[in-house]
Amino acid sequence: MIQTILQRMASSPILRPLLLKFIPKRVFDKLILLFTKLRTRGIRSILDQSTVTPAWLGLDVLKSLQDEYPFSTSYGRDPQSQEKRGRDRAGEILRLVKDRADTMNSFLELGCWDGMTSYFLKRHGKMATAIDIRADGFDERAASEGAKFLQMDAAHLRFDDETFDFVFSYNAFEHFPEPELVLQEAVRVVRKGGYIYLVFGPLYMSPKGSHGYRSITVPYHQLLFPKELLEDFTRTRGLSPVTLNELNKWSVEDYRGLWNRYSHKLRKVRYRETYNPLHMDLIARFPSCFKSKTTCLDNLLVSDIEALFERIR
Repeated sequence: MIQTILQRMASSPILRPLLLKFIPKRVFDKLILLFTKLRTRGIRSILDQSTVTPAWLGLDVLKSLQDEYPFSTSYGRDPQSQEKRGRDRAGEILRLVKDRADTMNSFLELGCWDGMTSYFLKRHGKMATAIDIRADGFDERAASEGAKFLQMDAAHLRFDDETFDFVFSYNAFEHFPEPELVLQEAVRVVRKGGYIYLVFGPLYMSPKGSHGYRSITVPYHQLLFPKELLEDFTRTRGLSPVTLNELNKWSVEDYRGLWNRYSHKLRKVRYRETYNPLHMDLIARFPSCFKSKTTCLDNLLVSDIEALFERIR
């Protein structure tokens, strides 16, 4: 009964936003974590007892499952959504540094795309530099406000050591082909005592980790079906392609290892892994597909990461 209630709370496009108006997000996340813990024991047992074959499912199963899952709501790429997202993120960053606001003046955004977070930081009187490997997404509003944009690879930053007080990235770290090189560069260009703030997801092995859920609605489709089948399916149905090559395919285990390797340089100030337990029924139905990819259940359940680090050396 409790599991059913929590699942409806987390998945309902109407109930979830309503509840978040009255329940702090951290409390809401704890409820979801409780739901996860209630269910994982049985799922772990199923995975442990499963074989690793078949590793993939076929077209008939894909067609059947596609009919079971509705299309997700749009991310919101219109100007109004971009503006709201940028304002909210800038506000979040400024709240993080409110106790040191006078010493946090130069900001670097990695994988900025539209640059609207840097735009609002600039409006708050901060020096904001935004970089991206592509220039076509940068919003004219950010440029007009004076946010500096540079087309640049985040793994090879053209800045001197200790140039910035605060380096941040939203929804880009899971796309960087070499996350460790990007973190190395972020550590290099942030000053000692400065911050690195990373918010990103969904991670590759999580339910929506392919980032192609607006075309193929089946959760975990990147783990259930071979890439060639997904490509053929979207092409024959006139859907946008699922571009798995734009993802680094790192798991939460990989990121945990990365944080540990840099623990002598970075102190965790704030850290949260967000679980998405809403589609564990698919793990139970097709355990061999999942076990052939990973034996760590957290890799399948942790969807997003928020990490605030302070550079200590």
